[in-house]
Amino acid sequence: MMKSDLKSDGEYSGYYNSPYFYSYIGYFDRSATIEDVDRLMALQQKKDKTAFEKYICSGTIAPNINYYKDLKGTIAFRNNNLELAYETFSSMPKDFWEKNYSYKDYLNENPFTPKILQKDKERKFDYRFNKTEFIAKLIELKKQNTASSNLQLAHAYFNVSYLGNSWMMVAYDWTSGESYVDYVYGDNTEIEKTYQKGNYYSLTMAKMYYEKALKMSKNNNEKALASLMIFECNYYGHYASIVSAEEEEKNPFKAGKELMNFYSLYKTTPTFRKYNCPLLKAFIN
Repeated sequence: MMKSDLKSDGEYSGYYNSPYFYSYIGYFDRSATIEDVDRLMALQQKKDKTAFEKYICSGTIAPNINYYKDLKGTIAFRNNNLELAYETFSSMPKDFWEKNYSYKDYLNENPFTPKILQKDKERKFDYRFNKTEFIAKLIELKKQNTASSNLQLAHAYFNVSYLGNSWMMVAYDWTSGESYVDYVYGDNTEIEKTYQKGNYYSLTMAKMYYEKALKMSKNNNEKALASLMIFECNYYGHYASIVSAEEEEKNPFKAGKELMNFYSLYKTTPTFRKYNCPLLKAFIN
């Protein structure tokens, strides 16, 4: 998949199921800082609005302060500020993500199981996703800093990328470049590239945690899984920066040592037996 295809392979958007929700936050989602959202919430909550403030708020400001809290927490998460994200999400009703927007349609799988390793028939869509609990788990895993915890962190960051099952933790829509959402609010592909230090498209943070897990682990099955997923991160990260067939010809993808090790050092592990396939092996032949 090339960079030019990132927004043209399909469309997953909560917007069409709940356009009014996004109409209150769409512009701010693509343009606002944390401080902007704080000022917006202060205006929404202000009791003695001036005549001008009443005018600019009429029909445009969200009736529910939690719309803006959710956006603030999302921006904090994009900025890797887990503490602020947790503080913000924890101030919201626990059932907010079950009752609003399209969260229950797109945040309904286990974020600690990499989507890319699951066959369609293995995927379950009955996971009760709570943003507060998810962020709390990430904070806990970071504190543990073990091979196992870093592997779980890596899975989570893989899943909050555009390739994962929990992309709606970071973005409000996953659409083609020709989508109505982009037409109304402006294409934000360039902005999305910056989310979580590039993780949304290039899997930078997922790869970092897989590398930490690989380095720390003394368990060959964990090492096999980390090695396989580093290969996946390298593969999709490579094509996130390739814009044309000509560029791909000049700079073809090459499998690294991790896949070599997967097929040599870890070929007796359960992970290898489960995920080994001809398509993978073709990269090292």
